[in-house]
Amino acid sequence: TEYFIKLLLHRGYAFNRTADFDTVRQMKEALAYVCYDPKQEQKLAEETTVLVKSYTLPDGRVIKIGQERFQCSEVLFQPHLLDIDGDGVAAELFSVIQAADMDLRPDFYKHIVLSGGTTMFPGLPSRLEKELRVLYGKHVLNGDQEGAKKAKIKIEDPPRRKHMVFLGGAVLADIMRDKPEFWAQKKDYMEKGYDYTIDQTASMKGF
Repeated sequence: TEYFIKLLLHRGYAFNRTADFDTVRQMKEALAYVCYDPKQEQKLAEETTVLVKSYTLPDGRVIKIGQERFQCSEVLFQPHLLDIDGDGVAAELFSVIQAADMDLRPDFYKHIVLSGGTTMFPGLPSRLEKELRVLYGKHVLNGDQEGAKKAKIKIEDPPRRKHMVFLGGAVLADIMRDKPEFWAQKKDYMEKGYDYTIDQTASMKGF
C-alpha cells in the first residue's frame, strides 16, 4: 500500500500515508493485480489505455489508474523497489523448499498453499508458479527450462485464504480448549510479563 501511494504521487495524486491509508488500501484491493510478464505489461500500459480504470474516492472525486495497478504488486517479487534488501517471495519460497530434506522437497513443491490478504491479488498464483519454475530450472535442473515446465509444481489458492490463518487458529484453539498446559494465563502476563508467561506455558516452549 505504501508503494501504491508513492506510485500514485508520480501520477499526480497526492495521498497522505496516514490519513488516506485505508482509502488507498481499498483502491489497491479493488484494482491492483499481479502481472504474468512485467515487461509485456509495461509495454501494454505505455502503448494503450486498456489497463486504465476509474476509481471514485470517498469525497466523490474520480481518478484514473493505469500501470500503477500492476506496478504496486511488483514489490512482492522485487523488494528493492521499496528499498528493502532481500529476495522476492518466489526466491524466498524456493530457498525454503530447497533447504528442506531432499526427500521432502517433491511434496512441498506439489502442495504450496497461499494464505493471507496479500495473496488475494489476481494473477499471483500463476506468476508465482512461473517464477518458481524458472528458479527450479536454473538451480535444480542446471538450466533446463523445458524440463522445468514439466516439473510437478502446484500452487493452491483456496477462496477463503484471506482469513485462513485466523480460521486455522480458531480450529486449533477449539481442539486445545480443555488442555490447560496449552494456554497462557492472563494473570501471569499482567503481573510477570511476556517472558515468564511463555516460559510457564508448555505449548510455547522454544518460542
